[in-house]
Amino acid sequence: MPIYDSGPLNNNQTGRAAFAEVSAANTGLFTTNVSMQLYELPPLVFGTQNNNLFFTNLYQLQPRGNPNNTLSSGLVELGSAFGVRVISSGPGEDDIAVHVTLYDADNNIIRTLSVPTIAPTPLFAYVSTSSTRVTVIDTSTNQVVESLTTDPAIASVSTSTPDGTRLYVAVQGSNVIDVFDTTTSALIISIPTGGLPQSVVMRPDGLQVYATNAMTNNVVVIDVDTNMTIGAPIPTGLNPFAVAFSLPVSKAYVTDFSGPSITVINTNTLSVITTIPLVASPFNIAATPDGSKVFVCLNTNNVVVIDTATDSIITTINLSPSTGVFDIAITPDGTKAYVSASTTNEIRVINTITNALMNNATIPLGNGPRSIAITPDGTKAYITTFSENIVHVFDLKTNTFLATIVVDAMPNDVSIAPNLLF
Repeated sequence: MPIYDSGPLNNNQTGRAAFAEVSAANTGLFTTNVSMQLYELPPLVFGTQNNNLFFTNLYQLQPRGNPNNTLSSGLVELGSAFGVRVISSGPGEDDIAVHVTLYDADNNIIRTLSVPTIAPTPLFAYVSTSSTRVTVIDTSTNQVVESLTTDPAIASVSTSTPDGTRLYVAVQGSNVIDVFDTTTSALIISIPTGGLPQSVVMRPDGLQVYATNAMTNNVVVIDVDTNMTIGAPIPTGLNPFAVAFSLPVSKAYVTDFSGPSITVINTNTLSVITTIPLVASPFNIAATPDGSKVFVCLNTNNVVVIDTATDSIITTINLSPSTGVFDIAITPDGTKAYVSASTTNEIRVINTITNALMNNATIPLGNGPRSIAITPDGTKAYITTFSENIVHVFDLKTNTFLATIVVDAMPNDVSIAPNLLF
């Protein structure tokens, strides 16, 4: 995940431009994702990263030669000092060309600047445990680097903004979502959600966070810009557990553990569209990157596949003899799904194109595998084992284990940031 960063630019030395336009073009053969920012540096703190954001956007760039291979900010009015920062991820992450074009007050081009790559983006795995801390792992070294405290209550699940600058943590005992600044590890705010937030999930475009309340049977939606709830809680089935999004069809899918069912929410109107009945209680859920299908873990030995266009069940995949199916993570290229079976202590692999189990792809794993998170480049999986207080790092290319990382007691959830999977 390269970082393209101009550093601070003194507008007095660039012809005193009135406007700037930032563009990012995919010059390679593979699809990739970008996060783009244009920020202002106030004169008194010129040379620091204390900035005011002019423009930010998240986008998926198609390979060169396709219509959607370029992202542009449009013209943005400038102050005396500014900077540009772009992060890319995915198969074509190294093939992005970033430029800043400066304009005078009459919209004439003054000059164009190339923005260089300065460093890879640091990736962090955030592990929620049965303590009052979230363990932070640097994925480049697979070492624990920090703990974020959610005292006085236990953190259950976390999610981050796509660029990784903020972390949202569901704190069950306190009935709040704690929001952390990941650059300073400071708690920004605690947002009340009501009854027992079971999970917290970022919309892939980074605009909203959905929190499921297990006690009050609803979903609370939080605006990321203001960290305030939007509208009234959205009613769900009994004991809502997890959420997955299909933004191409403007839907959110909520697993109702005690339903057993899936509540489908319109992400534009924040209202319930329909309820999909299930034959067994659902745990976690994941959508394919194109949003066409969602895969639902049932607490038996099955995974249900749902067509998001029709909200109908396509098929049910039997993972027998695996039991205790709990979590599922889909690779960024959308071809495979990794499923944890916590009772039989293994990971199963599903071909998401054929909706079938892959032969000879069972991964034995410790005692009580629970949560799975895959890095944005699709090379590694981080898997918690609830009964062993361990996070296992698995190489998805070579199918070998890279590391075992000891964390606080009973690791529940793991998430990776930045994710840039929108």
